[in-house]
Amino acid sequence: MRYTLRQLTYFVAASDHGSISNAARVLNVSQPSISNAIIQLEKQYSVSLFLRRNSSGVRLTPSGELLLREARSILAHANDFEALATSVVNEVTGDIRVACFVNIAPVYMASVTRLFQEKYPNTHVDMMIGNQQEVFDAIDSGRYELGLTFDLDLPQDYRIDYFASFPPQLILPVGHRFAGKPAVPLKEMQQEPFVYLDLPHSSSYFFSLFTSQGLQVQRTVPVASFETIRSFVGNELGFSILNLMPKNQRNYDGTRVQYVPIEGAHRPLNLCAISLKRNIYRRSTLAFIDHLKDFFSKA
Repeated sequence: MRYTLRQLTYFVAASDHGSISNAARVLNVSQPSISNAIIQLEKQYSVSLFLRRNSSGVRLTPSGELLLREARSILAHANDFEALATSVVNEVTGDIRVACFVNIAPVYMASVTRLFQEKYPNTHVDMMIGNQQEVFDAIDSGRYELGLTFDLDLPQDYRIDYFASFPPQLILPVGHRFAGKPAVPLKEMQQEPFVYLDLPHSSSYFFSLFTSQGLQVQRTVPVASFETIRSFVGNELGFSILNLMPKNQRNYDGTRVQYVPIEGAHRPLNLCAISLKRNIYRRSTLAFIDHLKDFFSKA
């Protein structure tokens, strides 16, 4: 093996912290130690990992970006090996790095994390919350090993584990003429203001529910968060469509909304865990996926 784990650690740290000096300070080592480790890696494989900038700043080259993903994976497995070697057999330990879609996080992620860490007290869930594209970027970069999201425009190089399916539902003010109805056709709503989630990959899904039936909404109100949608609807500024239903129908500002099924068959959003196919699941990651399956089978 032509590299050491220390070299990979210094390489990842320099990338994460944007400069050799910052990496040295965080790791409590000298700057020459970081520089020499990176130089040795570059010489060993005849590749340039960083573009050097003034004041010790660094920026990854395309080759560096590719090797960074693999370095993170190697270090994660090395940490797993160390945990296994010092723990009892079958004990689950270590960090699980999860990128979570923004709408899922407030409804489920806190409960998922608490129950998992209660079951496995020697673990820690390191979480990033973002839109669909940010979840993809987190997985592709190797910074996060698992994504919890919906099946919207998923790349073909992802491994996918499905947990639950959520049909779209209308979100209406409690005083709306259709509130309390058993179901409402979408065509009845196309003349009203549509408050929609204006995020990458998400917005196209919600509009496709109309276009797939030859419908088109006349007025739109774009917003960027789950709770903002509910607040706008609660204040009678329009209707919306969401797939997740919180247990509490009261909004932050005290207004209330009502969820009403949409008449007919419409594409649901399927909740899933995603990861790069080439990555090998660590023991703690497998335990977290099993936990997700169990959690959503009971939700």
